[in-house]
Amino acid sequence: MPGKSKTIAIKNIKLNKWAPLTANFGKPVLSKHPLCFEDLNQGYGLVLYRTTVKNAKSGLLKIKEMRDFATVYLNGKRIGILDRHLKQDSLYIKSVSSSGVLDILVENNGRINYGPYLTDNRQGITEKVTLNGEELTGWKMYKFPFKNLSAIKYYFDKNVKDTPLSLPAIYKGTFTLTKTGDTYLDMHSFGKGFVFLNGHNLGKYWYIGSQQTIYVPAVWLRKGLNEIEVFDELKADHHSISALDHPILDEVVKE
Repeated sequence: MPGKSKTIAIKNIKLNKWAPLTANFGKPVLSKHPLCFEDLNQGYGLVLYRTTVKNAKSGLLKIKEMRDFATVYLNGKRIGILDRHLKQDSLYIKSVSSSGVLDILVENNGRINYGPYLTDNRQGITEKVTLNGEELTGWKMYKFPFKNLSAIKYYFDKNVKDTPLSLPAIYKGTFTLTKTGDTYLDMHSFGKGFVFLNGHNLGKYWYIGSQQTIYVPAVWLRKGLNEIEVFDELKADHHSISALDHPILDEVVKE
């Protein structure tokens, strides 16, 4: 058996740059009805679906066949979270203004690769969105495939006009090492997202556990300057992150 790998801890990595998704919109795809990921020619990542709710009343918002995880915003304020594996596809909204902007950020959590649903494996909003039984139309769709983060625009001071700190964002920082070793990013203060280190996608995290750390192989660390980027769609206003010299693999957080 090989010997145990050398591990290191890294304390208090400052995250001093901030990139809110709403400040990184590309050109939207326009459609009367929402399009699934496949129709948008996107395999993974997230899509933000936006429409204006005109002359609407409070009522039940339903996303038919949403896949897989969605955060819902009204006029920039998060009003709910929907999770396909919990069979959630609707929520009640109130105080809808005559020109309310509805945003639905949908994440592909993975694809079914076996069984009877193999041939119907589309992602995103695969059918329609209704409010009080009436279909909402006139959608703008902003694509975030996140194959890499090279095109992301960052800000130093987090003062972006009309952009609340509570919105999903990517946080970036740098740190310097004199030695390398395997390490484990401590994700306890984060919500749900992914991490890039020196351009490598380390994978996803989710606060519900049971894994509360992300493994960082020593070969992806450098002596000298290193760069880390963390996307979080649920929690916000992060200022730092640390790494442990051991993993946490068995801590479940009840929702």
